[in-house]
Amino acid sequence: MASQVAVGTNEVLTAAPLTGPVSPIRFRVLGQIGAIVRSFPVGSWVILDIAILFAGVSLGFNLFVEGQILPYTHVSMWHAWTTLCATFIFASLVFGLYERETLWSRSRILTRLMLTCTTAPIISYAIIYALMYTQMSRRVTALAIIMQMVMGGMIRLVACWALHRVPRNLVLVGPGVISNALVNAFQRGFLHEYQLAGYVDEKPASSDTISGIAWLGTTHELPDIRDRYSIQDIVVGAEAATDQGVMNQVLPCLRRGCRVTNEATFFEKATGQILVDEITPHWFLFADLQVHCQRRQALKRAFDIVTAVVGVIVAIPLVPFIAIAIKLCDGGPILYSQTRVGQNGREFKLYKFRTMKVGAETDNPVWAVPNDPRVTLVGRFLRKSRLDELPQLFNILMGQMSVVGPRPERPELVAKLTEHIPYFNERHLVKPGLTGWAQIGFRYGSTIEDAKRKLQFDLYYLKNISIELDLIILLRTLGVFVRGAC
Repeated sequence: MASQVAVGTNEVLTAAPLTGPVSPIRFRVLGQIGAIVRSFPVGSWVILDIAILFAGVSLGFNLFVEGQILPYTHVSMWHAWTTLCATFIFASLVFGLYERETLWSRSRILTRLMLTCTTAPIISYAIIYALMYTQMSRRVTALAIIMQMVMGGMIRLVACWALHRVPRNLVLVGPGVISNALVNAFQRGFLHEYQLAGYVDEKPASSDTISGIAWLGTTHELPDIRDRYSIQDIVVGAEAATDQGVMNQVLPCLRRGCRVTNEATFFEKATGQILVDEITPHWFLFADLQVHCQRRQALKRAFDIVTAVVGVIVAIPLVPFIAIAIKLCDGGPILYSQTRVGQNGREFKLYKFRTMKVGAETDNPVWAVPNDPRVTLVGRFLRKSRLDELPQLFNILMGQMSVVGPRPERPELVAKLTEHIPYFNERHLVKPGLTGWAQIGFRYGSTIEDAKRKLQFDLYYLKNISIELDLIILLRTLGVFVRGAC
């Protein structure tokens, strides 16, 4: 129901919130689980992992060690368990498995758990061989790690599911400067982790930008509004953040357990995008981009080569079937090459399996769209499953592309988009990628507005570039491949 607030002598009927209140009956159990998960100290997850590893090591010793004649001296169960627990906890801390933000993302849970479970046994074997002068059964280690990945992963995924079913109540402060992008994100349901209670300002705004969002009162009423609506997050607009009177009302909410952020930071964390319309040249100064760090570049290049070699080995059995299917479809060439813009504006030839009809591509470049009539029957499957991009593994091995990065565009489109979209060329600070943050977050782009939206994802990747983020993108790309191939 809409709320009524008196302003002077007139009564103003505000719009209802974008999302209704969570039903206490329907989500009572989930609410309790979510509250318990939020209150879990880090030590609880450590104890859980230690218990799972103990079960795995104990079961492994019963199955593979006790009563068996082994050709080598085997470490005792307690030494094996202690070493594996210590290395697992160490690796978890290194890769951030115990950070609270990990539980809010399924891909982050799987990536960090995979990194931890890969690193821990390697360190364990090194310690046991080098310091204890003995050995440990590979089957015992494998069983313990598999149990940890399955049970620990499932429990964390259930916790993530429960957290997402109980949205955090949020209020906006200063809607006069809240951007269209943020409001549209709520209206389109992109920020499903949050329930927007409404906005707080000195008076109801008449702008269409915030139509459909309830005015809850003035900033002086913020403490009461926080308690009345159980507010957990407060997002402050850029103009409101410069008003000392407003901030005097907002900052005390930190002591009451609220998370207070500005609009740009909230949008970046919640959506994985950078607001292009809100950034200035100063943003690149304060973002501290690490794209030219030599150590990071060397690590990323090694990651690209290893991933591309593995990809080529896996793809080789598929290539004959793809080639035959393309030939049988219309008899045209199997491969297709096109000039694209790479790192620092350098052009290169990109290779793909041909998915369009012969002669479909003209000199005037056009954007690809869903259900493009120029695409062949076989090409549709190849595009949906991403198999058409397998030849780009050789572009990666030649150093023209990376496994993960912004999607390379044609020079003609780059020139056009650079004229209309600020900072579009900055996406070329890194090598283009076979897959990327924009590709998994925004599938198709057929307008300048779509290109701007994809740039918001690309800028987020530039700011947060890391091997962990690359692994997250690869995992989500693998999900796209599996869904597309099925």
